[in-house]
Amino acid sequence: MRPLLVRPLFRSFSLLPLLLLTFFALPSPSEPADATSLDDAIHQLAERVAAIPNLRGPVYLQFLQDANFQTETGKDWQDTFRKEMQNHRVALTDDPSAIPLRIGLSETPTQLVLSASTVVAGKEEVRFFTFPRTAFRAANLPVVPVRIERQLVYQTPDHILDASSLWNGAESGMALLVSRNSELAVLRIDSSGQLTQTIELSSAGSQISRDPRAQLTIRANDASVLLPTKSCDFTWAASADTKCHPAKPTWRATTVLTPSCDAGGWKLFAEGPDWSTPDVLQVVPDGSLRQGSAALLSDFPGPVLSINGEQNPASALVVTKNLRTGNYEVYKITLACGN
Repeated sequence: MRPLLVRPLFRSFSLLPLLLLTFFALPSPSEPADATSLDDAIHQLAERVAAIPNLRGPVYLQFLQDANFQTETGKDWQDTFRKEMQNHRVALTDDPSAIPLRIGLSETPTQLVLSASTVVAGKEEVRFFTFPRTAFRAANLPVVPVRIERQLVYQTPDHILDASSLWNGAESGMALLVSRNSELAVLRIDSSGQLTQTIELSSAGSQISRDPRAQLTIRANDASVLLPTKSCDFTWAASADTKCHPAKPTWRATTVLTPSCDAGGWKLFAEGPDWSTPDVLQVVPDGSLRQGSAALLSDFPGPVLSINGEQNPASALVVTKNLRTGNYEVYKITLACGN
C-alpha cells in the first residue's frame, strides 16, 4: 500500500520538468529566492525575467496554473504579471508562434512556487520564487485529510475486461471477466489470489467484439455479463447453463467512494488519451464544479480499463494493462482517512 499526497491536477502540461530544472540545473544568478506573498513573488519574478540577458520581445505569455488554485486566484495574478512585464518594457504579443515565456504557479507540501521559463539564444533560462503555503490558502483543497491506499491484488497475461468483488459477505475474493482468444470466461479468485472456478461463456455464444466494453455484475447467488449487444446470466453452480439475451447496455455510473471521515464522497475516473499510454486515476470530490479543484492522483503503469466499486464503500477495483510487462493487473484502491 502506498499513501499519496494531494497534488494538483494538470493533465495537458506537466510542471515537473520545469521544477526539476529550477532546483537542480540553475546557475547561481537564478538561485531560489523567498517571497512573503503572491503579489510580492509576482513583482520580484517580473524584475528577474526582465533582467535576463539578451531577452528580446515580443514574447508570448503561457500561464501554467495548477487547477486546484484556479478558483481561488482566478486570472488576477496573471493580469498582474502581465502589467509588471509591461512596466519593465518587455514587449508582449498574442501570437503563439512568438518566443514563449511560460509562467507557472505550483505547490509543494510546504510552499508555493511561482516560476518562469524561456529560451534565449538556445539557452534555457529559469527563474522562480517560493513562499509558504500559509501565506496563501486555496479554498477548494479538501478540509478532511484523505489519502489513497493502493494494493496490487492480481495479475495475469489473460485480457481482463472487468473485475468485481464477491458479494456473498463471507468470501472476500473477486470475480474477473477475461478474454482468451476472443472467448469470454469468468474467473473466481479467492482472497489469497488463487483461481477456484472458471465459468466458460463460449457455449452461450459470448465473444468479445470490436467494441471492447464489457461489464461484470456479481450478486448474492448469481451474476451477469453485459456486452454491447447482449446480457448473459449465470450462477456459480457447476451444472448451470449460461443464458444470453439481446439487451441495450446501460453501463455503470461513475464510481463514488465514501471514506468514513468524508460522507460527501469522491469520484474515480481516468481520462487517458488512448490505450497505449500510462494513465492516471483521478479521485475528485463528488459534486465539485471543477474536476481539478482538488484531486488525489495515482499513476498506473498503463491504461485504466475499468473501475468498479466494492462491498466496502471506501474501496474499488481498478483494472489496468501494464505496458512494461504486458500483463493485466487488478488493483484495490481504498480511500483512507488521515495524513
